[in-house]
Amino acid sequence: MKPSVPGRANQGRDSQGGFAAVEMAILTSLVLVPLLMLLVEGSKILGEYSTILSASREAARLVMRENGDTTGAADLVQNLTSGLDGAAPDVEIVVTESETENTVKVKVDYVYQTVIAAQSQADLPYPDLDLLGGWNRTLSAQTVMPLP
Repeated sequence: MKPSVPGRANQGRDSQGGFAAVEMAILTSLVLVPLLMLLVEGSKILGEYSTILSASREAARLVMRENGDTTGAADLVQNLTSGLDGAAPDVEIVVTESETENTVKVKVDYVYQTVIAAQSQADLPYPDLDLLGGWNRTLSAQTVMPLP
């Protein structure tokens, strides 16, 4: 054991005591928090896209079972997507009947509401700061199925 000399500060490892905690706090706030926010936003986008894609598939199956009758298909999409945040999605249903093809196309457009950003840019504390780089936040899912 080394005797300590009075009036002389400890040199070396003991003087570095609090720097590890400060470095960890900086690392957490600058790297890990944005990474977590990106992970949450990405999983929300994938979940909502999956919802509108399955709604478009179910609407196309309904039109296919009804031999091209589109009655109720848009309402089905609205019901299946009622749990999403924001406004109801736009639904476009096109039935093509010709000699070469008989198909139904269901397209669902949904304006995505982010977790991180406010509902509109005017609500942000800094309106010029766009967190998603000008992305128009519209998710589109389209399904094409043959008619019998």
